Amino acid sequence: MSKAKKSPNKGKKGIIRNFAILFLSVVLLVSGVGCVYADQMLGRINFVPMDNSSKVETAPIFQEGTTSGNTSAEAGVLGGLYHDDAITNILVMGVDDYQPNDPGRSDSMMLVSVDSRHKKLKLTSFMRDMYVAIPGHGSQRLNVAYSTGGPQLSVSTIEANFGTDIDRFVLIDYASFSKIVDKLGGVTMTITSGEAKLINQNSGDKRRNLTAGTFLLSGKQALYYSRIRAIGDDFERTERQRKVFSSIVEKFKTANIATINQALYDVLPLVTTNMTKNEVLNMAANALTYLNYPVKQNRIPANNEYTSERVTIAGTIADVLVPDLDKATKNIADFIYENDLPSKTYQGK
Repeated sequence: MSKAKKSPNKGKKGIIRNFAILFLSVVLLVSGVGCVYADQMLGRINFVPMDNSSKVETAPIFQEGTTSGNTSAEAGVLGGLYHDDAITNILVMGVDDYQPNDPGRSDSMMLVSVDSRHKKLKLTSFMRDMYVAIPGHGSQRLNVAYSTGGPQLSVSTIEANFGTDIDRFVLIDYASFSKIVDKLGGVTMTITSGEAKLINQNSGDKRRNLTAGTFLLSGKQALYYSRIRAIGDDFERTERQRKVFSSIVEKFKTANIATINQALYDVLPLVTTNMTKNEVLNMAANALTYLNYPVKQNRIPANNEYTSERVTIAGTIADVLVPDLDKATKNIADFIYENDLPSKTYQGK
């Protein structure tokens, strides 16, 4: 419990902010190089069809709204879930490395809310070790939902536990990060002697001469650095990820168009989404507007919304975060929808 209070917000909020900005920037860049070329580049994304078996019919995504409420977009409760036509909720998931017949787990999960009603970009991160009910599969850590039923089950799990409608998902393979870093010429990081030793031993890079200090890391080295588990706790790990993401974003800002195009060409096949091409282009066309929205950030569960417990999972004792679903559901609803929802008891189911 003491570690959980070690101000995790800084690292987690940094990583989700840069992750979202990186994704939106990539989409913007694709749309800015011409319609024909954009279509060719978007063709490299893995588009999957929407699964509407458990979804109610909603209005098109990325609708405009106004703070005064003078809009056709509506806010309310739809199919038992909080929903606002003027707010598009996209669940962005980074996925652990995986092997054949093992899809891995969603290592990072963040809900990106493009709020055109209040003119804000809202980011809600979900801690992967939350102990929640996975529909049809009993109680487990949240990140197990992806390995059990893919991104659709991750979406359904968050909706079922926290009561907020999720419009679309984006799935990004972690292999994309090392490719981005290499295409951009590496990232400069300051590392400790302990981190250097682990990178030398386990990154897979042939160079094994790192020591404490500042170095230009290759893609393999940067990826392993961002995922070190043997030093510190999970909050320190997310702090490393924040540093790597920040470096990648800065590299994108200064790279020439040829370098960016090559990076996109290699990385886009590692992106999977149930958004349509038209929806991606629609978001891209307005990306400059969205990126200029003030960014608001949230984390679920918040410090006063969970207890640290030990539970038995598949015969093994595991440390988990057990969220107070009533508090967490109210937290999300207040954060995303503000004062535009009808009065309703927060059930999150």
